[in-house]
Amino acid sequence: MQEYSRILIEQYCLTHRATKKSNFLRSLLELSYSLEREPEDWEAIKLEQYISREKNPELKEALEDLDDYLFC
Repeated sequence: MQEYSRILIEQYCLTHRATKKSNFLRSLLELSYSLEREPEDWEAIKLEQYISREKNPELKEALEDLDDYLFC
């Protein structure tokens, strides 16, 4: 996974601290660093939903990068 994608997702999480989306993305981002467990199917589905709704093209690309890294 590209470090730039991680940075974009971290910035999003810092600016939107109290949302379900940021909490979920933060947990996936932490997983991308450690890979201490296999991601769950429901996490893949939820991430796909966030990707399809994302309007910011840079963040959308970062989320797609995270998806490719964790679920492919």
